Amino acid sequence: MIKLRPWKGTKNEFEADIIVNGPNGRTLRKRVKAPVTGKSNAERWARSVEQDLLAQLLAPEPEPEQPPAPTFEEFSVIFLDLCTANRRGRNTLINYSKDLRLYLLPALGKRRLDGIKPADIATLQSSMAALSHNSMVEVLKTLRRIFNVAIAQKLIDREPVALEIPKRMRKAVIAYDAREQAALLAAAQAMGQAYVVLVLLGFDAGLRAGEIVGLQWSDLDLERGLLVVRHNIVRGHLDRPKGRTEDEVAVTRRLAQALRELPRLGTFVFAREPDTHYSDQHVPSWMKQLVKRAGIPWLGTHVLRKTCGTRIADGGGGVGAIATHLRHKDLQTASRYIDRRGSSSRAISALEG
Repeated sequence: MIKLRPWKGTKNEFEADIIVNGPNGRTLRKRVKAPVTGKSNAERWARSVEQDLLAQLLAPEPEPEQPPAPTFEEFSVIFLDLCTANRRGRNTLINYSKDLRLYLLPALGKRRLDGIKPADIATLQSSMAALSHNSMVEVLKTLRRIFNVAIAQKLIDREPVALEIPKRMRKAVIAYDAREQAALLAAAQAMGQAYVVLVLLGFDAGLRAGEIVGLQWSDLDLERGLLVVRHNIVRGHLDRPKGRTEDEVAVTRRLAQALRELPRLGTFVFAREPDTHYSDQHVPSWMKQLVKRAGIPWLGTHVLRKTCGTRIADGGGGVGAIATHLRHKDLQTASRYIDRRGSSSRAISALEG
């Protein structure tokens, strides 16, 4: 729209008031004295100005200038805060913090996220020369996780470098055989009912160390032969189970009987005093006492869970049954809980039988 008015009472000079409305709701207005004389000349000049204003309205708006990407050190604080807000497990948070403090920040801390180069990754890998292969893999996985979160936060468009993360090296699974299982149970019976429950929660229920000391009496339904894994003790603190889900686990008759015979001292099945749990670090100490008395090798605490998986397989249960009972997300993980020593001879016996 164009309006012409005489300029300060003169006859041949005009003021042009030009208003242009764009399709996106924006409006541009220009009110100025026409640089030409005569009404027709002023109107032609105003039409040309109107076209210029319309072109400005139709032109795409310039992209807002993006602030520079934060440094790796700056984003590491944001990353850990996001992990905490998303309720990552305590172990996960501790491992992320350790990887950052010991390896990632010294090598990459001052670099901007979008400025990390292959040479920086080479420096990082050199700093991990003394680490085991699997520990090095976990640090690189933490780095990839940080990049993915930065991408999700739209701080970078893609990984600044192509990370090549090798596969973890898997050791052969070793479980206690039938003789060692019997020896361990005999030692537990000699040391007290709590030790019997400890061993059977591993051998029969397949619980992890932190889940054993985190088990509460309210998690048990012995009439139905079930327990629910709701709690996990991580580094001495009560946490949710690994995987952040609650799962039911079937209870064997002998485990149910052992639990019935265990005195109730508090909220937790293993209670130091009412409403106070033990630390997950107590389980290795108890197990070392047991294996010493039983005269069998010390293979850590996770061997109880691997023995449970192997017993299921030897009893005719498939990998799916192991995954369900041990609460694994996929069959590949469950397959790593079977001691395959002697499996060839067992297979031949089955084929020839």
